[in-house]
Amino acid sequence: MDDKHENHLSENAVSNVSADGTRPHKNGGIMNTLYPPGPKPGAGGRMKNHCRKFWWCDLLVVAVIVLVIVLPVVYVAIPKKAQNDLDKSTLEVTMQNVSSPKTDQVHLKLVTLAKSSSKFHPTLDGFRGALHLKDKEPFLYIDIPTVKADAETTITVDQDVKFADLGRFTEYNEVVISSESFDVYLDGKTKIHQKGLKAITADYNKVITMKGLNGLKGLNITDLKVLDKPNSDGSNMEGNVFIPNPSVMTLYLGNVTMNLAVDGKAIGTSLLPELTLKPGDNNVPMLSTVNQTTVIGLIYGKDAKYKNAILPLTITGNSSVVGKDHLTYYETAIKGNKVNVDLNVGPALASILG
Repeated sequence: MDDKHENHLSENAVSNVSADGTRPHKNGGIMNTLYPPGPKPGAGGRMKNHCRKFWWCDLLVVAVIVLVIVLPVVYVAIPKKAQNDLDKSTLEVTMQNVSSPKTDQVHLKLVTLAKSSSKFHPTLDGFRGALHLKDKEPFLYIDIPTVKADAETTITVDQDVKFADLGRFTEYNEVVISSESFDVYLDGKTKIHQKGLKAITADYNKVITMKGLNGLKGLNITDLKVLDKPNSDGSNMEGNVFIPNPSVMTLYLGNVTMNLAVDGKAIGTSLLPELTLKPGDNNVPMLSTVNQTTVIGLIYGKDAKYKNAILPLTITGNSSVVGKDHLTYYETAIKGNKVNVDLNVGPALASILG
């Protein structure tokens, strides 16, 4: 029985050997399926057969790999980079001119300088920008034009703008007049266009720090004189008012009236006709209607408190009028601002008292 078993194994072994003495390749297994053997042994033939039979599968795998890598770059990394560059850019107001004031609108010319250190220089679509103070609702909406971004880009807005809310615009003017510096927030949405890429939607959020009018500190009255005869409007004194404006803002305030008081007691009013405050030093004419008897009593006489003729004058805003319209958004701001001036009225009174 052992001899028969050995003979059977020998026959099987012989049957598995080909006529040329080599063993045939097995057809099973995933490697043989994906990489079928060629006419000659080796990897070269297998690769040729694989490419000839499964080229479409290889292309699909490559496409998937490309999409896995490229899509996050195109739809995540690039938009994130664009938004980051936009966030890092700065915006500076170089000129602001507020003119043609009406009860519900003004004309605004705003020139800003945008600075960016990005190596990309895309085009930004125009958009509607909201201007507001910190944590406040907008007081104005402005139309930002389409711009090509460079290292430094000048952006100009020149338009009539209606107030988004009169109360908030009034509050803004109070901040402008009273503050040495203040922040204005500009918010909006735009689209960034970079050559070869799809438009990218981005948020445009900037904090702009500006100089204010600093409470009109430094205001002074000069060249004061008493008129020989009162004008038709009742004014009996005239002079000049020096008003420094440390900001980049030009403001047309119309006919501005101010209240004058000494030690809390009213002594008269002053009119600054057609007042325009420009950046730098402003010297504007002043017409005053003053109770001369009261003023003389403060300087002359046995009980006179200010015999040196230097009066501690308190000036507060009263009104801002264009035509027949009261500009309440300016009036509220100037009424809330007090300026103290030591006014020497001696030379002016000497001309009438001798």
